[in-house]
Formats: sequence, structure tokens, C-alpha cells
Amino acid sequence: MILTPHAANETLELVPKLKPLYANAYSEPPYEMSDEDIEQFEIRITKHAGLEGFVLVTGELDGRLVGFSYGFTFLPGRWWTGVKTDPPPADVASGPLFAVIELGVHTDFRGRGFSRELVDALLASRPEPFASLISRPGAQAHAMYQRWAWKKVGTTQTYAHWPVEDIDVLPLHDS
Repeated sequence: MILTPHAANETLELVPKLKPLYANAYSEPPYEMSDEDIEQFEIRITKHAGLEGFVLVTGELDGRLVGFSYGFTFLPGRWWTGVKTDPPPADVASGPLFAVIELGVHTDFRGRGFSRELVDALLASRPEPFASLISRPGAQAHAMYQRWAWKKVGTTQTYAHWPVEDIDVLPLHDS
């Protein structure tokens, strides 16, 4: 798989290719994203592309987009938001952290280690001491993150119509 990092302006040009991949990646249980959820993805990534520390990594195989991951920096004091969210641990709250917002791999390409490659590439040169993400219990990705040493530090319910999900943190540098 060829991994390519993209800045904000390139990301905006890629949204028409990312949106159907997102729809495919999140079409199965436990996600089963609605058309509205898929439209919200386009709105979110367009907004997020303008935020500090934003980066998108795409993966292609034989010229086909097979996956992507993106995130941006949460400055000190910023944390996940939602209708109900646990506060961050003190050591995480004290500095910036890198928020992994999305990871999507096309269903035809799962089980080949592409998710790990995408996330590793996304986090490889991050200066923040921690990365954080939200994962849904019961999803394959949730178990995958646990295998990769992400640790649950709380829960959040991003939207009223979504279930409660775990907030996970991963140290990015040796202390």
C-alpha cells in the first residue's frame, strides 16, 4: 500500500473520493451510518481540515483508494465534546494531544494490516505527547485499538442518537 500524507488544501480536493469510502467503511454493524451521517462526514472533514495540526493519510493499492485516517491537534484544555463526556486524565489534559478523528478502510481490503499502517503513518511524526480517539465497543476497530495498546480513559456520547463510546489514549513518546 502506498501511504500519502495530505495537507488541508489537498484534503478538500479529495473529499469526493473519501466520502464513498467512508460510506463503505461505516455501512456495517455496529455503525450502519445513515445518509445524514455520511453527509455530516463531509461537513466535519471540511471543517477539520482548517484546524491546527491537521493531517490526512491515504492508502492506495494498485491505484485504488483503500483507506484513510485523519486527525488534528487538541490544544491544552481541549477535549472531546458530546452530550455526555468524561473529563480527561490530568496528565493528558496538561498538554496538547493529537486527536485521531477517523480511520476508514474499504471492506474489500480489511484484515491485511492496512488500518495499522494508516494509523502508524498518521502518528509517526507527531510532536504531541499523547494521541486520543473514540472507539465504539463491539466494533472490530475497538478490539484492534486495545491490541495496539490504546487505553480507555473515559466515555463519551458524541450525538444523542449515537451510543456511548470509549475515549482511548496512547502515549506517543517514551517518558
